[in-house]
Amino acid sequence: MISSLKVACLQVSAREYSARSENKENILRMIDRAAALNPQLMVLPECVYPAYYLSPLIVKNPLEFQQSTEDLIAEIKERAKLYKCYLALGIAETVASKNILCNSALLISPEGQEVGRSRKSFLWHFDTHWFSSGTQYPVWETELGKVGMFICADGRLPEIVRSLALQGANLLIDLTNLVTSGLEEESISNPQVEYMLPTRALENRVWIIAANKVGREAKTVWYCGKSAIFSPDGQIAKIASPYREEILYFEIPLDQAIDIDKTVDQQINIIDDRRPELYTELVQPTDSLPFYSISYSIRGKNPDPQNLNPWAAVVQIAIEEGEADFKKYGQKLEFFINHLAEQGANLIVFPESDFIFPEKGEEIVRKIKQLTKDRDLLCAIPLVEKVGESYYKTTFLIEGSKVRGKYRKTHLERTENNLFTPGNLGLPVFKTSYGYIGVMMGYEGLFPEIARVLTLKGADMIIWPSKFSGDRQINICRTRGAENKIFVVCANSISQPATGHSLITSPSGQILASCLAKTEQACLSSLGLSLSRNKEIVPGTNALLDRKPETYKLLVKPESI
Repeated sequence: MISSLKVACLQVSAREYSARSENKENILRMIDRAAALNPQLMVLPECVYPAYYLSPLIVKNPLEFQQSTEDLIAEIKERAKLYKCYLALGIAETVASKNILCNSALLISPEGQEVGRSRKSFLWHFDTHWFSSGTQYPVWETELGKVGMFICADGRLPEIVRSLALQGANLLIDLTNLVTSGLEEESISNPQVEYMLPTRALENRVWIIAANKVGREAKTVWYCGKSAIFSPDGQIAKIASPYREEILYFEIPLDQAIDIDKTVDQQINIIDDRRPELYTELVQPTDSLPFYSISYSIRGKNPDPQNLNPWAAVVQIAIEEGEADFKKYGQKLEFFINHLAEQGANLIVFPESDFIFPEKGEEIVRKIKQLTKDRDLLCAIPLVEKVGESYYKTTFLIEGSKVRGKYRKTHLERTENNLFTPGNLGLPVFKTSYGYIGVMMGYEGLFPEIARVLTLKGADMIIWPSKFSGDRQINICRTRGAENKIFVVCANSISQPATGHSLITSPSGQILASCLAKTEQACLSSLGLSLSRNKEIVPGTNALLDRKPETYKLLVKPESI
């Protein structure tokens, strides 16, 4: 096994279908240029040939480029042999026997043999007009370790990347055509580059290699470049420019890729600590799920909550142990609830903490009930709940002096395992006056299954009390919002060592409101919950309706392969 993997991402210029001959020559020329760096793996973008925009207005006969595509693949196989490297590329694949096109990724070995291919499953926007979608997520054993591939918008579906990781993939290749817009080409970007792919790398603890195009097709499809390498820590290890054709070169230490520790911050193992028995909604028929009746059916006897435009607030406070500090804690709760209520807040979310006065839980609940009485206000407060001899980390939802619901943390962290019992109430969604609300706590946010299940159960928003010290909540919060088309309200503690930076994100992943680091404060934003009911990302692509639940069976198996 090699100790490091030399990777070259070939960021090529987009070309029109009519310029496919020129495109072919440029692809081969770029491979020859990259070979000078002696990479062990070259990665080319999605539909690098013949083009991505294959509109019937342009391509009169979708089978006419079949032979030229096969010729290009044959030449690339020869170059893989010549340069003794793996080569991954995206093609528009003609399946003549079915008279269809597929958006496919091929992996070629250093011997010039096809290792395997996968087909884009989550089709994007206009490509639904000419491509048929894939339904399998294969992983291949290679000299580089276990390799999986996905294509562009597939990275927006957590189920697809998770399926690859559960099969043991330690290296993921993303062939992309990430689209963009902007005022200046130097500043263009895409949500997948900015925060979704870093989150995919972190939540699966894998290296992700992404190759993208630059330039435009059909004067309407603009690519953002920014081919990149993402580390298992959720960081961008190296990134290309947004507008230049170039070769991005990077060496991945394979000892950090193969048999990598799947634990994040020594707190939670993102594979072993999953609880598949809680994720059954992931594989159920879409039209049988609560979100479908809330968003797409006549509600009838199940009327909407009263206020679909609530004002939400996240609060950052420090919580310390001790009787004197308990009194101070109560004073802080009263201060923020009174002031935020005066400012029109309907929902106030307080942060998670390592120590939340375990013997004072009932007293705190009584206090919150008093503070919310006769007010249009719901407070989410994380506490330690004692039931018999068991202690739970529980978030209470208190509205108008009544407990509307409670969530007991189901995925405990290493420092919590000896103190608390895993929650036994499942992953509930609560109907309140301010929408349907789901809850997750702390490092649970790293599990994409939780936010997805809550969304499928009909949540308009997810509230997320947390206590991160490394600002992991920022990218995750934006990703959970964008992948589920849902609001996420994250209150992050400022008790040591947590950093604050609480935030509220929209169903498109935008940050609507945010707090400073290490500062006792609150921030507010209006939540137009009708935006959570519309799951269409772009025309032709729906975040939930275009999932393929029947292909995600691996996600609910007790053990990963």
